[in-house]
Amino acid sequence: MTLWRAAGRFPFNPISSSRRCYTSPFILALPKADIYRFGDANRATPVLHSVEWTIEPHESWAVVGSGSGEKSLIFDLLTGHLRVHPPPGQLYPFLAANGDPYSCISLVSFANRRAAGGAFYDFSARYGAVREEDRYTLRQTMFPETIHDLKAHTRVALEEKSTMDMALFDELVDKLQLRDLMDLPRVVLSNGQTRRARILKALLGKPRLLLLDEPLTGLDAANRSTVLSILHHLHQKNDPHILLGLRSQDSVPGWITHLALVDNGAVHVGPKASMLPHKTRMQEAAARRAESRISPTQTGDVVVEMKDVNVAYGPRQVLKNINWTIRQGERYHLRGTNGSGKTTLLALLTGDHPQSYTQRSNSSSFSLFGSPRHKLPTPTIHSRIGVLTPELFDAFPRRSPGMTVWEVIGTGFDGGYVSRGEDGVGGAEEERSWRVDRINAVLDALGPAAWSVSPIPASEFAKRRLVSLPVGEQRIVLLMRALVARHPLILLDEVWSGMDGQMVRAAHDYLRGGGVGDHQAVVVVTHIEDEVPWDERDGLRRVELQDGVLRFCG
Repeated sequence: MTLWRAAGRFPFNPISSSRRCYTSPFILALPKADIYRFGDANRATPVLHSVEWTIEPHESWAVVGSGSGEKSLIFDLLTGHLRVHPPPGQLYPFLAANGDPYSCISLVSFANRRAAGGAFYDFSARYGAVREEDRYTLRQTMFPETIHDLKAHTRVALEEKSTMDMALFDELVDKLQLRDLMDLPRVVLSNGQTRRARILKALLGKPRLLLLDEPLTGLDAANRSTVLSILHHLHQKNDPHILLGLRSQDSVPGWITHLALVDNGAVHVGPKASMLPHKTRMQEAAARRAESRISPTQTGDVVVEMKDVNVAYGPRQVLKNINWTIRQGERYHLRGTNGSGKTTLLALLTGDHPQSYTQRSNSSSFSLFGSPRHKLPTPTIHSRIGVLTPELFDAFPRRSPGMTVWEVIGTGFDGGYVSRGEDGVGGAEEERSWRVDRINAVLDALGPAAWSVSPIPASEFAKRRLVSLPVGEQRIVLLMRALVARHPLILLDEVWSGMDGQMVRAAHDYLRGGGVGDHQAVVVVTHIEDEVPWDERDGLRRVELQDGVLRFCG
C-alpha cells in the first residue's frame, strides 16, 4: 500500500519546502497532538491522545502495541487515515517539496487482510493449480519487469513497466533466497516465501520511508535472521529508512534503538533501553490477569492415520513417505522451515488437497476419523475439523456489510462460510440450543472481557460486523469459529499473527484450561516454541518437516 493513495486525502502537509534530500534533521516531526478518526469532532475521545514524536535519521524505531488494534492506529496515523489535531505543518520534514509522497512513503502490512470488499475465494485451488490463472509464476505476478519477452506473457495482467533497478533485484533476490522460486506458480509458495517476496517488492519500489508491520511473523528462524540483516543494512544507509511494527510478544531486534509503545491510547516514545522496562511491565500486567490452568490430557481413538503418504507436482516431491498417527487428546507442535511442506500437509488433513484422494495404493493409505479419505465427502471433513490458517483468514468473506461476529462463529459448526438459520447456528432443532450455548461460551471466554483494557459486553461485541474489527479482533473471532463446535481435530496454523499479547495469553489460557477436551486432537503450527499453549508437562509432542520428510522430535 502506498501512502494515502487509497484514502485520497492529505490531512496535513507531509513534506517540507526544500530540495529533494535529507534537508531536515527529522524523518518524522509530530508536535503534541490528539489523534481522531475522520468524522469525529474535537470534543470526542481521541483514539490516541497527547502524541509527541520525532524521528531522526540515525535512529532505528519499532512500534509495539499492548492492546487490540493499537499498533495499527500508529500506521493509520502515519499513512493519513486518521486526523491530527492540531494539524502538524510538516509531518515528514525530510521530504522535499517536489518529493512525491505516493512513492516516497510505503506501508507493507503482514497482519493479513482486514478491509471489506470481497467474498470468499477458493484458497484450496493453490494445491492443484486447477485454474489457468493459478499457474502464473511469482515472476509473472509480482516481478514482470524481469521477464525478458513481455510480449509472450500478454495474458498476465502487467503493470506499466517501470525502470526497475536490476542490480538491486539481483542482489536482494539472492539474499532473500527467492531466485529458485521465481518461476514456480505463486499459489504453491508457502506463507513465509510469499512474505519474503512482498518485502522484495517493497524494497524495489525504493521508498524513502518504508513502514513494515509484522514482517517477521511466519518466518522461520533462519529467514528471520536473513530479513533482519537485510533491513538493518538498508536502514543504516537510509535507503530506505525503515520503521518496524512488532507484536508485544515479539523480541525487539538488536539494531532497533528506539521504541514507540502504544498502551491504552497513550504513546510512550524513547530510547530502547529506557522503554524495555515499560514494555515488560505492560506484558506482566496483562499476564497477571489470568493464571495458568494446566490439565493433563488423555489419548484415545485414532483421528488421523497416514502411512507412506506422498505428494508430488510432476518431478518435484513435496511430501515424502509421511507416517503420522494422531489420536484423541494428543497435542502436536508442527514446525519446519518455509517451503518445507507444512501448508501441503495441512491441506491433506483438511481434505482440500486433490492428492488426498489418491493415497490408497498398496503402499500408502490415508484415513480420517476411522474412514479412508476417499470415502469421505470434503464437506463432511470440514464439518469435523476446526481450522484457522493464514489462507482461511485471507479468504473468509468480508463483503460489506458482511456477517456479524455471532454469525461468523456460527459457521464453525458446519465448516461453511455462510450463516445458516434464524439464529445463525444452523443444524437440527435438537442441536440449536447447545450451539447457541457454545457461541455464548466462547464469547465469554475469548471475547473483549478476556483481553481488552476497556471491554464491552460480549453481547454487544457479538453484534459487530467482522469487517469493522481490527485485524487482531478478526483473528480471535475466527479462532472462536475454529473452537466453538469442539470438533475432534483442531488445526491452528500461525494463528497469533496480528493478535496482541493480551489476546494470545487469553487464547492460551482458554486452550490450556479446558477450551479443548480430551476427545479432541490439536495441531499447532508455529516457528516459535513460546507460541504453543502446551509443553512437555501436558504431553506435547513435537514434529518437524524438513524437505518433505516428517521427523519426530523427542
